[in-house]
Amino acid sequence: MKKQTRTIIIVLLNVLFCAYMLWFSARNTYLRPYAGSTTRELLAGLILLITLYANYFLLYPKLHKKHPVVYWVVLVSLCIIAAAMDFAIAYHHIMYCNGAIIGEIGAFRFFSHYFKLLTIRNVALNTFPFIFRERQELQKALDKEVQIVYQDARLLDVSDKEHNARLIPRDNIYYCQQDGNYNRIYVTQDDLYYTRYGSMKYLEQLFGSEEFVRVSNTLLIPYRYIQSCNGTEVFMKRLPWQKEPLSFAIEPKYLDQAPGQIALYLLTSKGQETMKPPKQNRKRRKPVKPSQEKTDTVLQYIKEHAGSQTKEIAENTQFSPTTVERCLAELRKQELVTYKGSKKMGGYHAVKKESEEKQ
Repeated sequence: MKKQTRTIIIVLLNVLFCAYMLWFSARNTYLRPYAGSTTRELLAGLILLITLYANYFLLYPKLHKKHPVVYWVVLVSLCIIAAAMDFAIAYHHIMYCNGAIIGEIGAFRFFSHYFKLLTIRNVALNTFPFIFRERQELQKALDKEVQIVYQDARLLDVSDKEHNARLIPRDNIYYCQQDGNYNRIYVTQDDLYYTRYGSMKYLEQLFGSEEFVRVSNTLLIPYRYIQSCNGTEVFMKRLPWQKEPLSFAIEPKYLDQAPGQIALYLLTSKGQETMKPPKQNRKRRKPVKPSQEKTDTVLQYIKEHAGSQTKEIAENTQFSPTTVERCLAELRKQELVTYKGSKKMGGYHAVKKESEEKQ
């Protein structure tokens, strides 16, 4: 939607510009005598518009950087040709109405005066697109550099108190406060601040709403250094060199959004902290060895009830399933019992010793 609106605005501006240039050419009789009709004047203005757009879309993009001398030669030649065509359109009417003056001062002097004015006008008007397009390309290059510095490297260009240019990490910004046409960028080092020219709105757009929140017309705060918010006031985290933490009042204009954004961030950050797995510093406990009495009881039950399972043994011996499992593990370790069959249908059996088999 924004792109469509921007395109419509650009088209309307171009239409208005063309209409103004045609009106200007039709009324600008002091550059040369009147052509005799409004249609001829508009035709002369149309020739000027053609030179303007040819320069802006064709000559400048293709010749200016690679062949600047050729560009200016072609542009001046185009302006001279446009001036000559302008005179050609009005020539008969000029000769008819100004014959006496031309005969008095001479045709060369008469036409050279107006021809010079028309050429200067054409060159001057064609210079505006040159300056405008030059500024656009410079702005694109600057925006590209800014994106690299601000987003990828996460740095901000500022000036220190001695007006030296510096780059500071965005994570070190404690808060930003506007002071006239400049922004004071306070950092987390001993109440140190830097300055940066520009508006607070531009700085807000530069940082984005995910990391910074605006609480007043002159104040921009990073979420990472906010301790709490009571709905009308923001309390900052205390830094090592501070005796007391800072606090800022939220202006009425920002009461609808700022507290909610801060609360959401604080809730999210605390939730992330609690979701972190706890550190496992505890030492593993050694397995508890069952008493000999319990082990013998379990062994005796297995001898009497071959094929018993853990649940059955626990119910009949009045031991817990965990105790029975420990006893079975100890008996299997001593090779006194073994498990036979599947997990569902099988059970434990006592291992007969050689002396018992001989008997």
